[in-house]
Amino acid sequence: MRNLTVIFLTGLLLLEATLAGDGNWPRFRGPSGAGVASGDRVPSELNDRTRAWSTSLAGPGSSSPVVWGQRVFVTSEERSRGLVHLHCFGTEDGKALWKKTVEVGPYRTHKMNNTAAATPAVNGNMVVFSWYDSGRKMAVLSACSHEGKDLWNYDVGPFEGAHGLNVVPAIHQGSVIIAHLHQRGGYVASLAGRTGIPLWKRMYPEPSPKTTYMTPLIRRRHVADGPEYEVVVSSTSIGVRGLDFESGRELWSLPDVFDERCIVSPVDILAGSGNKESLLTVGCKQEGGNNVFLAVRPPDAAGGKAEVAWQLGQHAPYVPTPVSDGKTLFVLSDRGVLQAVDPYSGKARWEKKFQGNFYGSPILLGNRLFCLSRDGEAYVLEVGGEARVLAVSDLSPGEEVTWVDASPALANDSLYLRVGARLDCYRSR
Repeated sequence: MRNLTVIFLTGLLLLEATLAGDGNWPRFRGPSGAGVASGDRVPSELNDRTRAWSTSLAGPGSSSPVVWGQRVFVTSEERSRGLVHLHCFGTEDGKALWKKTVEVGPYRTHKMNNTAAATPAVNGNMVVFSWYDSGRKMAVLSACSHEGKDLWNYDVGPFEGAHGLNVVPAIHQGSVIIAHLHQRGGYVASLAGRTGIPLWKRMYPEPSPKTTYMTPLIRRRHVADGPEYEVVVSSTSIGVRGLDFESGRELWSLPDVFDERCIVSPVDILAGSGNKESLLTVGCKQEGGNNVFLAVRPPDAAGGKAEVAWQLGQHAPYVPTPVSDGKTLFVLSDRGVLQAVDPYSGKARWEKKFQGNFYGSPILLGNRLFCLSRDGEAYVLEVGGEARVLAVSDLSPGEEVTWVDASPALANDSLYLRVGARLDCYRSR
């Protein structure tokens, strides 16, 4: 019976992984946080002819949509009422299925941030999202079923930061991973998906000059024995760390590499290449010059040390997370410079300048790159030996929107774009 149970659970995990890889977009930047999707039916030109549907949200925000099966989830804010909403829509026609509302109260953020900035995460059983309870001065993580039924709430803890809260969860093998690393210190934790009870918490109590806004990476290690997966996090105070996914034990560290705020999320830029090693890109802001953007070689052997493989020489991003197909790394800077970078050497093969600024992260679909500017223009490029612009589409953000900062989502041959107080879906007819 025990063997049958193991086989059954393993089958469920494999099914979940297959579904996520084939058609779902379960977290910020999709399956494994890679920002890579498959399929060729998503249109390059985004207009009335290719728009399948568009639906209004209760208010603006900068969180990105996530998709599971026939449901798409996204958050929005009503700042004047002190509310944040989690919306659920049908993917086929954009019909509103349900909405969960939480009261954040009067909450001050940076002028470029908002109370609906954190992207949710979803798996086959639940959707989770974070928010700030200003009355209790407490960061909270809430879980709902796909039908909108409340499952649990977890008090993440107090928060201190000048820009506002943005704890972005990731779900792996039924566990919810969060990194709550702010100016008072904080921790990285794994919560049981069924209950919200912590499975482990790795404390990092040292105060930090800056709050971190990156999303944790779940990396598969290239080892014959030892932990199969690790959680990779980066922040100003702790540098880059790899933690055992099962226990939270620290496997390796690379401290003292950042002086400023970390927003770029860790990415394994060799994933999908077939290479039996990893290179992890991480970064932070740097005042008065090029931002810091590093490729880190993590140790897989027991007792090994992490090392910096290379550092990008120019046009490094502060906010957009790069995307890689394992052969080429595409790095988009906040000021609109796109570079095709050799992932092993860090040398740029080519670069292209856009007339716009970018906070949303680029998404790779086959040989096409989708980039969404802060002014609400969608750039679609064919990327190969060089970059060729296929289309530039004006998404016409509403007057209530100052900037468009969400990242695209791709699932089931459809493109989902959060444009201020709208959610749009594009697909080929």
